Amino acid sequence: MFEPIAIEIQTENLWEHRAVQIWSRLQPKRVEPEKIEILKRKRKTIVYRLVGVGPGGSGVIAKKCLARTGEVERIIYQELLPRLPHPALRCYGFVPEGEFVWLFLEDAGPHAYSPANEEHRALAGNWLAAVHGTRVSADLQELLPDRGPGHYLQLLRSARATLLAHVDNPVLSAEEVALLRRLTAKCEVIEVHWGELESYFGGWPRAIVHGDFVVKNLRISSGATNPALLVFDWEMAGWGVPATDLAQFLGATASPDLEVYGSRLRQDSPQLDVRDIQRLANYGEILRMVDKVFWATVWMVNDSYVFLLTPLLALKQYEAELAAVLRTINWSRHD
Repeated sequence: MFEPIAIEIQTENLWEHRAVQIWSRLQPKRVEPEKIEILKRKRKTIVYRLVGVGPGGSGVIAKKCLARTGEVERIIYQELLPRLPHPALRCYGFVPEGEFVWLFLEDAGPHAYSPANEEHRALAGNWLAAVHGTRVSADLQELLPDRGPGHYLQLLRSARATLLAHVDNPVLSAEEVALLRRLTAKCEVIEVHWGELESYFGGWPRAIVHGDFVVKNLRISSGATNPALLVFDWEMAGWGVPATDLAQFLGATASPDLEVYGSRLRQDSPQLDVRDIQRLANYGEILRMVDKVFWATVWMVNDSYVFLLTPLLALKQYEAELAAVLRTINWSRHD
């Protein structure tokens, strides 16, 4: 379900593992796993696979994360996905623990999604149209984080401020300082044109947005019937304009088939043209890049070069991607 990080495997003292102890509170038929695999480890998130404890000896994903993001995921798994006309991963339980929560989820399996596969892209387009078209009550909307243009504008301004703060850092080379200045200029170009983006978004209905619709968060189910898309890791989900999920061939994005997506939406909105969907996806690529640059700057919390090297390498890659996106929508310079 998650890409392994040089998988760490634990085979001893499994009963004493915290994930197993929390899992036991849900009173499953089998508690102690055959082994435990560590799939993801970040500062405030860790994900395990408990092998053999699920139905039919399947694995169970145990995810510990901050309560505020865990609650969003719980809402998605328990209140949204079961309403869709598509297969979805089961949520076996949700257990609070201080400022964190544990989510126990069905394992999505090993079959990877590929944006190079036309069938996979069609599945993604059909699935997204169903999610974006799902009606959500006002009460539920209020429980979800804002993912409208204002959210991304705040990220843009924060990223630009961080980039500027490091321009005078003496540990950086002239080339690295030039990189930060170029990215700062691109952030300024985006903000100059932000009104255009907001104006276009004003004509689109708000929807559930995944927010990180990329290859690593998707799997293909290969059951007895037709293949289906399985989607997980909803930490960035929220309520907003369904643009960023549509980003095309940008980094590891899923690149859903926009014609399939549009044909599904036109069942309820026949006035939509494929050019409308393409433009929405283009603006979604801007939001996607703003998000990527922002998260790179989040790690620029120390003036030491040791701590700056990784985000600098990421920003160098993002600059080329951002330049290409800006050219696509003719935002390459100030008006």
